Amino acid sequence: MVRRVSLKQPAAFRPRAIADVLRPATADEVVEIVRSGRRPLHPISKGYNWGLGSGLPVADGATVLDLSGLDRVRALDVERGYAVVEPGVSQGALAELLWGTPRIFNLTTSSLRTSIIGNALERGVGVHRARAEDLVGLEVVLADGRREQVGWWPGVSAVPRPHGLGPTLTHLFTQSSSAVVTAAVVRLLPRPEEVRLLPFTFAADDLADAVDALRSWTDQRLVPPTTKIYNPVAAQADGYLAHVCLSGAGEVVEALGSVLHAAARHSPLVAAPASTADEVVRATYAGDPDPADTWFLRRTAGRPADRVDAELGLLMFLPLVPFSGEAVALAEKLIRGCCASTPAVTVNVHDNEAVDHVIAIGFPADDPAAVAEARETLDRLHQAFAAHGFLPYRRDVDRPGAATALQASIGQALDPDGVFAAGRYAAGG
Repeated sequence: MVRRVSLKQPAAFRPRAIADVLRPATADEVVEIVRSGRRPLHPISKGYNWGLGSGLPVADGATVLDLSGLDRVRALDVERGYAVVEPGVSQGALAELLWGTPRIFNLTTSSLRTSIIGNALERGVGVHRARAEDLVGLEVVLADGRREQVGWWPGVSAVPRPHGLGPTLTHLFTQSSSAVVTAAVVRLLPRPEEVRLLPFTFAADDLADAVDALRSWTDQRLVPPTTKIYNPVAAQADGYLAHVCLSGAGEVVEALGSVLHAAARHSPLVAAPASTADEVVRATYAGDPDPADTWFLRRTAGRPADRVDAELGLLMFLPLVPFSGEAVALAEKLIRGCCASTPAVTVNVHDNEAVDHVIAIGFPADDPAAVAEARETLDRLHQAFAAHGFLPYRRDVDRPGAATALQASIGQALDPDGVFAAGRYAAGG
């Protein structure tokens, strides 16, 4: 049964005039809504896209399609390593289903209540790899109301593979506003025999050299490309903190740990004793959910997921930067030049070539002057980073990107009548 619900509007963004907020409970109800003539439709999974606009559409007048009521795990196959989930399934719910099995899911360090599909369609980043790499298939409702499956689905072939024969259509619908995604096939990872988190600290003056050391370790395959670096504000410490995760057979983890501790003696990185917070992060790498959401609550001053938008002022800036000491040190300099006070920054390694910066600008949500200053700070960050080619890999609702000519043509072909509201990645496309 379709329900009408309300939508919380975060303080950091321009208020939107929203025509309606509908919450269907099944994919069939989504089809009915798409065919009903309501337009433009703005689908959201759970609306927890914090700091980027949460569940807000780009433009006024949209009907928000809240898919959190579609919350079934339709299939779970730990032998072949996949799950079929709907938009309302949280990462915590899937991880709990995998307790005691030979599989884990690629968790993020955000709240366990966040949507798997929402984050994957945003191309968010898990602790093991980009969430888009977890996708092997999507079920989509197109603008004419047809429900189609793209990519790999159970029954198509014995082996879950993201790329079948012919053109791969799955990623037409990531960072896209051309359809409603009502289910996804996501890959599961083998559960490692051992997971060890190695915390290293280093001084702010050693940032460039420390990053170069971590890059070298990654290039030489001493560590996987999953390292996280926290600035002193994010680490809640005097210096920087790096989390290096090793996983696999126990003997291999033990040997690599010894090699890394020896290598660290020739770098600015100093091995640190594990803290309680480090153990929570280790468990995340191991695929074990923390029901208390400890790491998330630490970064939201104790606000749970359903109170973040109402009580916490937050803007996010997410640029990609080359994985080099010089580039990361430059990014840190740009942040200091743009921000009146240093924000919390987490640097996530994507691969051997790139890292992202998760820059969180917090402010009192009930203070108009603070809201205005936060917006101006974000403007300065966008301008300063763009001048060096350091562009965001995820956008917010107040700064949508224009579609390329080809993207606009594809969007027009899929949705010629504008059934779906223009999104952040193809505004006008």
